[in-house]
Amino acid sequence: MSSNDRSATKPPPQYMQIAEDLRQQIRAGLLPVDSPVPSAAALCKQYDVSMITSKKALQLLQSEGLVYSVPGKATFVAEMKRMVRTMPFRHFQAAERTYVHEAGRAGRTPAAEHETRVIDAPDWVARRLEIELGDAVTETKYRISADDRPMSMSTSWEPRSITEGTSIEHPHEGPHATHGLNARFAAIGWTLTQIEENLAVREPTPIEVAALAIPPGVAIVEIRQTVRATHDDTDDLVPIEAADIIFPSDRYEFTYLMDRPK
Repeated sequence: MSSNDRSATKPPPQYMQIAEDLRQQIRAGLLPVDSPVPSAAALCKQYDVSMITSKKALQLLQSEGLVYSVPGKATFVAEMKRMVRTMPFRHFQAAERTYVHEAGRAGRTPAAEHETRVIDAPDWVARRLEIELGDAVTETKYRISADDRPMSMSTSWEPRSITEGTSIEHPHEGPHATHGLNARFAAIGWTLTQIEENLAVREPTPIEVAALAIPPGVAIVEIRQTVRATHDDTDDLVPIEAADIIFPSDRYEFTYLMDRPK
């Protein structure tokens, strides 16, 4: 047997096994919301492990938002509040940034980290935006949290041929800094008309695991999105944004409302 074969069959660390047992009990309703979970001392006896191992298992569940700790009392099962991503509402109707609306509906407090720069469009971005390779685009990277828990990360690209010199040139500056994509582009005469999304479920990369605190066994949903719009003076359908969005599958519910074609 090769070293790669041995590493592939190596069991996960004990604290992960304990956390998975508790996780399954929570999901099955055997440990309901606000009920206490076994203490670190109780887990030591039950699984014959050290206090360090049992505490690490509880810390992992807390990092996932599955449990919360009350100092001096115990650790309890948390209420899972999944964010709901509703299409096409999130683009066509919401005026504010979509993560703000989605967090508000879930009764949670959102926060966003973002970084914007101007780059030359790489091939896969140029093709999606129907521009030339190397044309200037505005790239923005996001990391979205709700109640201090990481929820998603994304990268978006907007063609500078459309936004440069306008009031929406920088996605987070100017009079439309707090507006969503629909309202921002409407301000310069563009109407969102079509949204294309391609979804894939896959294992997270190490970078995604670290950035989003993704626990073992949780897949991510990757959405590759292209948004097209028409301008006031033409009926041509033009891509105005491309975005790659990463959602841990344990934190979001995806709802698609589709009307019958006319």
